[in-house]
Amino acid sequence: MAVHEVLVLEHGEVIRLWKADVEGRLAPASMSPLELIDHMPRFLDEIVSALRRDAGLEASDDGQQRSSAAGHGEQRLRLGFSLDAVVREYGALHDAILGVLHYAGSEPRLRELKVLSDCIYSGIAHAVSEYARQRDAELLRQANEHFAFIAHELRNPLSAAATALEVLRMRGDLPEDHQAVRALERGLQSTRELIDQSLNSARGASGIDLRPQWTTVGELLEDVQLVFAVEAESKGVGLRATVAGETRIQVDRRLIQSAVGNLVRNGVKYTPPGGAVELSARVEQGRFLVEVEDACGGLEPGTVERAFAPFVRLQDDGSGFGLGLAIVKQAVEAHGGSVRVQNLPGKGCVFVLDLPAAVEERG
Repeated sequence: MAVHEVLVLEHGEVIRLWKADVEGRLAPASMSPLELIDHMPRFLDEIVSALRRDAGLEASDDGQQRSSAAGHGEQRLRLGFSLDAVVREYGALHDAILGVLHYAGSEPRLRELKVLSDCIYSGIAHAVSEYARQRDAELLRQANEHFAFIAHELRNPLSAAATALEVLRMRGDLPEDHQAVRALERGLQSTRELIDQSLNSARGASGIDLRPQWTTVGELLEDVQLVFAVEAESKGVGLRATVAGETRIQVDRRLIQSAVGNLVRNGVKYTPPGGAVELSARVEQGRFLVEVEDACGGLEPGTVERAFAPFVRLQDDGSGFGLGLAIVKQAVEAHGGSVRVQNLPGKGCVFVLDLPAAVEERG
């Protein structure tokens, strides 16, 4: 008797053996039968159909629906199953099928065993993929909610700082032309814009909302240099900027300044007193290139490969959350560009932003 014929006759016995194997071992014994069995009877029907198609007894359906295993993976995630348990369920089904065939005295042909194995592996792939997709979507949703909450709460102290600055200015307690005052103003404004951008990104499904505007390369770097000049000076670190020309380009100014600012902040942070951070920018053939070179002494082996992953700190000094370079990568990739780092052992690092930029044609 062919395998598909045995499975049709012993359909209920296969499910019973499978249920007995997973109940209390991979799934809680208290779980209701309907929840436990879930999509497995339908998946077994799909195995029968695959065997029949292979034997030429059923027409091939190139547009057949996605395996029911995907729904099984999604349901198992909701019920709190581990990914390992989901995979083992399909192994248990395979064992149950072979057990029924053995008791029925059926000797599967090699071709039938291959079809059976292919179905099981395909079921595992669909279940695991949907499980992981749903899990990642839920984690992202939770992260966005948490991030939006934090960003929203940051508005209050930021507003208080801006108000205090305005009161001091009205009382005449601040020298209007002092570099530190201008840096504070720019910093507060940039922070406010970044918080608003973060809230919009967390609420939206598409991530970063680009807002391109015309600006000069010099203006971009001037603001960054101004914001971090005081910090660099207080630490005894030089901060020098070199701009090749005053070409006007169209980019999201907030995002690019945030990206460059994160690189400069890291450079100043890890460069020892007496060292210098070099910032340069140029436009070449429609590409906007920014380089930030520091004197951090170089990176540890293996750090370069994972430098732009979230929560990875270049140097484990216990400060920061390791999000700066991840933010840089996100901002640059939103423009269709890339970011890379060249490690200079014993000297420092060179971070390069490379992104396309519309260049204003001069008449």
